[in-house]
Amino acid sequence: MKKLYASAFVLFISLSFAVNTISAQDTSNKLIATFKGLTETEYFKFVDDKNVSFLFYDLDENIELSLYEEELIGKKFNITWVTKEIDILDEDGNPTDEKETVKSITAITEEK
Repeated sequence: MKKLYASAFVLFISLSFAVNTISAQDTSNKLIATFKGLTETEYFKFVDDKNVSFLFYDLDENIELSLYEEELIGKKFNITWVTKEIDILDEDGNPTDEKETVKSITAITEEK
C-alpha cells in the first residue's frame, strides 16, 4: 500500500512540474507591427495592421538592434514580448513600494 501512495505522490509531483513548464511557455507574445518611434516617456511605440498601438518599456539585453536610430521609424518588425513588473521610482530616482506592469521585447527582427 505504501508503494501505491508513493507512486501516486511521484506522479502528482511530475504532473505539477509539467503544468508549470507549460504555463511558463505561454507567457511570451508575438506581434508584427510598424515602429513609430519613441514616446515622450521613452517607450518604444509600435502600431499593428489593425491600428492598435503597443508601447514597450525596454529590450532584452541580448538584442543588438537599437531602436533609438531614426532610420528604423516606419519599418515593420516581428516582435516577441513578455509582460513584467518594474518598480515605480519617485522624482529622486528611488524605488517606491508601487509596481507597474510593462511590456518588454525579448526578440525582434525586421520584416522583409
